[in-house]
Amino acid sequence: MAPRAGEDAGPIRDWLGDGPELFVPSTARRAVDTARLIAGDCPLRPRAELYVASPSEFLDVIEEELVAGDRAAFIGHNPAITTLVNHLAGSALTVNVPTLGVAEFVREEMSWTLANYVTPKALR
Repeated sequence: MAPRAGEDAGPIRDWLGDGPELFVPSTARRAVDTARLIAGDCPLRPRAELYVASPSEFLDVIEEELVAGDRAAFIGHNPAITTLVNHLAGSALTVNVPTLGVAEFVREEMSWTLANYVTPKALR
């Protein structure tokens, strides 16, 4: 894990506040390590599908993991996560979601939208 990720974990954890209640990283070591940096006492539930997920497959995993009212963090990989963020934003919001970048999605009726996006650099 890059030294910068260790430095950025605290501000991201603070920004997340009292949620999420569950962290779902891919099974890749760096994704699990990233989740551990910010999860605190929250449980981790790694999912192999997130390692090579397309944006639609990523949303499928989100749908499978969430129960009404849950707040969960999903930790995946580029380029899928950047594509998903831009799709849900409805525009080219970013060319790259960086390590520890956070995109908050909300479900409104039958579709997901991007509610918030923050990067560690924005919090420095």
